[in-house]
Amino acid sequence: MEAVLKGKTPDAMAWCGDLTYWHKAHGLIGDLPARWQGPDGRHRLNQELGVSEYVPGCLGGDTLEGDRVETETTEVAGVRIRRWHTPVGTIQETQQYSPESFSWGYTEHAIKSADDLRVLRYLFEQRRFVPDPERFTKEDREYAAYGLGPTHVGAPPTPLSELNKHWVGVMDLTYLLADEPEEMQRTLAAVGAFYDEVYRRLAEAPPSVVMINENLTAITMAPYFDDYIAPYVRRWTTWLRAGGHISMLHNDGTLRGTLEKLGPAGVDCIDSVVPKPVGDVEIADLRRLAGDEVILVGGLPGAIFAPPFKARDIEKQVKEIIKHHKDTNKFIFGVADQVPPNGDLALVRLVGELIEEYGRY
Repeated sequence: MEAVLKGKTPDAMAWCGDLTYWHKAHGLIGDLPARWQGPDGRHRLNQELGVSEYVPGCLGGDTLEGDRVETETTEVAGVRIRRWHTPVGTIQETQQYSPESFSWGYTEHAIKSADDLRVLRYLFEQRRFVPDPERFTKEDREYAAYGLGPTHVGAPPTPLSELNKHWVGVMDLTYLLADEPEEMQRTLAAVGAFYDEVYRRLAEAPPSVVMINENLTAITMAPYFDDYIAPYVRRWTTWLRAGGHISMLHNDGTLRGTLEKLGPAGVDCIDSVVPKPVGDVEIADLRRLAGDEVILVGGLPGAIFAPPFKARDIEKQVKEIIKHHKDTNKFIFGVADQVPPNGDLALVRLVGELIEEYGRY
C-alpha cells in the first residue's frame, strides 16, 4: 500500500479490507473463535485471510466543547438521546439501535429549523481542537505490522457534509439551503472556521496519510460540490501537500458527478470506490472519470461478500479490476467500504488468492 501511495511498484496489487464491522458484530453475537477475539484477534483474523488491515483513522486530537456548553446523553431500551445545552438554546438528537444491522440510525436530527442553526453555530464557534501527538505514535506501534505504515489520520468532512451526516439529514438540508440561505451560509462558515483550524494543525504534524471523512455520494452531493465542497477540499489538500502529507477522500456512495472532480480539487487518493454491480460506474470507466494521476482504493463493494453473491462474482470482479487497473499502478484493492456481518470470509480469502495468481507485477 505504501509503495502505491508513493508512486512505486509493489510485488503485487495491494489489497486491504475493513473487517471491523464484521468483527464487532460477531463479537456481539458471541461466535468469534478465541483466537479472533479482541484487537489482537482482529489482527490475526486479517492475517489468516491474507488481507491487509484497513487501518482506522487516528483522530490526532480531541475536540473540546466550550465552557458554557453542557452535553447530556441518555440511553434506554436501544434509544439514545443526546442534548446540547447552550446560552442560545438547546438542540436534541435521537438515535435508535438496529439489532439486525448492529448499527445506530437517526430518528431525529438535532437541527430541524433555522433557529436551531444558531445553536449549532454557537457550538462550533466555542469548540477547541487539542492535538495529541501520542496518538500518532500509538497507532504506528499497533498497526504498522498489519496495514498502512504511515500514520493514517481520520479528519473531518467539509461543512456541508458535516451537516448532512451528523446534524440535519439530506432532506432538511436541502430545504434549509433553499429557504434559509443566509442562515446556512453563516452556519457553514462557523463549521468551516473550526475545521480549517483542525486541518492547519494536522498539516503541521509529521507526514501522514490524511483521510477527509466526507462519506461522499454523488446522488445527493454532486449538485452542491462546486460551490460548497470543492473550495474546502482545495484549501485543505494544499495545506496537507505543503506539509508532506498524502490526502485521501472517502467517496463511498455513487460516483458519477463527484469522482471526476476530486483529482482537480487536489485529492491524491479516492477511498472506498464503489463500482458496479452495486455502484453506478463500470469498473472499466473508473480511470477515465478519476483521471490519470489520482490513486483509487476500493473496487469490491461490501455487498459482494454477502448473499446473493458467490465466489464466481468475486472472481469476475477481481479479474476485471486487474484487467483495467493493474497497469496504471494506481489502484489498491479495497472493500467499499466494509465486509458486512453476514459476509462470507471465504470470499475475503479468495480475493487475496486471486491477486496472488493474477495481480503480481
